[in-house]
Amino acid sequence: MTKEKILKAAINQYSIHNYHGATMKKIADEVNIKPASIYFFYKNKEELFLAAFKWILESHFNYIRNIVDQVSNQSILTIYQTIIQKTIAYHRERQNETNAYISLVNSPPVGIKPFLHDHMQRFDTWMEQTLIGKMQTEYPDISKEKAMRLTKQFLIIMDGLFWEINLYEKEELDKQMEYAISMMACLLREELK
Repeated sequence: MTKEKILKAAINQYSIHNYHGATMKKIADEVNIKPASIYFFYKNKEELFLAAFKWILESHFNYIRNIVDQVSNQSILTIYQTIIQKTIAYHRERQNETNAYISLVNSPPVGIKPFLHDHMQRFDTWMEQTLIGKMQTEYPDISKEKAMRLTKQFLIIMDGLFWEINLYEKEELDKQMEYAISMMACLLREELK
């Protein structure tokens, strides 16, 4: 038995039953252990779910950082495109984690809400600083205000795509990604005039 198996079971149960319905017994049954065994690692359900959500969010954050590092020498439009495509692929491949995250954002348990808020601020700040820096490197004459506006628009588009993951089948979501990339190209051209 490992902590990671318990965390994955907690995420799976949360994605199915939400916080109150994801009992320690259901989590233990999925891992094929006794509920009391979970308490060896976590003192209560809140601590278990906080660890599970930290694991989800940090995994995602590290994945996005790696994506940006891989394409950091590309054009800003290629960086936008790559982030969009790889983020959607990431969430499609990790449906339980994505469903748990959606549920978490929609109705966070009280003890987890401050952590979620802090994480989202840290992620957004990093993303903004990174993309603004990349844009200013590629377009040294662009004002910080324009770079910030483009970055905020990109983040809004990304948020919209994320919330569509469970609404559309693959083909339709692929079209939505194409539209998002096209919108970013138009916005970039407009700001560079």
